Amino acid sequence: MEGCAQSDYVGRHTYYVGRHTDLQMIFSRMAKDLDSKGKTLAAAADLFRRQGYFGTALQDILAAAGSPRGSLYFHFPDGKEQIGEAALKLAGDANARAIAQAAAASESAEAFVLRLIRGMAAHLEKSGFRDGCPIATTALETAVHSEALRGAARDAFQKWEGEIRRHLERFGINPEDSDPIATAVLSQLEGALLLARTYRSLEPMRRAERALKLLLRPRHSKE
Repeated sequence: MEGCAQSDYVGRHTYYVGRHTDLQMIFSRMAKDLDSKGKTLAAAADLFRRQGYFGTALQDILAAAGSPRGSLYFHFPDGKEQIGEAALKLAGDANARAIAQAAAASESAEAFVLRLIRGMAAHLEKSGFRDGCPIATTALETAVHSEALRGAARDAFQKWEGEIRRHLERFGINPEDSDPIATAVLSQLEGALLLARTYRSLEPMRRAERALKLLLRPRHSKE
């Protein structure tokens, strides 16, 4: 990138470790409450975000979930694509709940989106830069190969955009501006996460924080 030396990114940490994120808490509670089918989907979602859809074998999912092979074919007779579609929905719903919880714990639009990006940064750093977006990794791989998986990824992203838009309006963002701002926020979050994971540095997340502050500060309809 023009004006940005590679050393500005690679290897620089911003020490988000120790933050307890809404998404981590949701997935932790979910893992305890789910039945055998749900635990299989949660394991699949975790593997897909880390190593991709095509990089994950059915045996990997069975091993991670601790499930017998027979239960896999009983619950998912259509195979891996059916697992992928349901896992994307599970991850999408969990992340939508995390967005809602972040909004509930915030006092302004700026605090809301900063809580989102800092939570993502905390999870990424805690995972050793292994865990990306629970939807994007699979979406990038499968969008041209599977309509079912593309549709599940689209639905998840649209749900997140809708949640972000709804809460931005609650915090005073003009409804006429909330659609493009919600898209810009989600794009900033997803892009910064991809860069941070690729560079193995949280500096892109810090820069995204500053960009989101610039985006949101002058946009309140009540001002």
